Amino acid sequence: MGFLRRLFRAHDRAAQGQAAQHAVLVYLDGASLPTEVYARYDLATLEDRLHAAIEGGGVGEYDGNDVGPAETTLYMYGPDAEKLFCAIEPVLRAYPLCTKARVAIRMGDAGAPQRETKLSAA
Repeated sequence: MGFLRRLFRAHDRAAQGQAAQHAVLVYLDGASLPTEVYARYDLATLEDRLHAAIEGGGVGEYDGNDVGPAETTLYMYGPDAEKLFCAIEPVLRAYPLCTKARVAIRMGDAGAPQRETKLSAA
């Protein structure tokens, strides 16, 4: 889902007085992993696994991705970013396409405090 959808969703929540959505943003390395990883592992399978983990844990929603030439960003939202990350972390660590991914765990809407972690090689 695009930037505008996320922007308008945050604006709509604020206008309705709803609580801020926490976020987990995953930045996948789209350029420097071994060629075999990109050939063998795909984004659709990763997204399916993330959907299942998020829905199974009842911790939020997977909102989509933005694919760029060197990086792909995955967007996930829920009421508690730490719980959301705990639900998806095993998926991220097990899937080779996530090697070297950077993960931002944000405690609210854009601009809120966040922590980052880097995933190491599987």
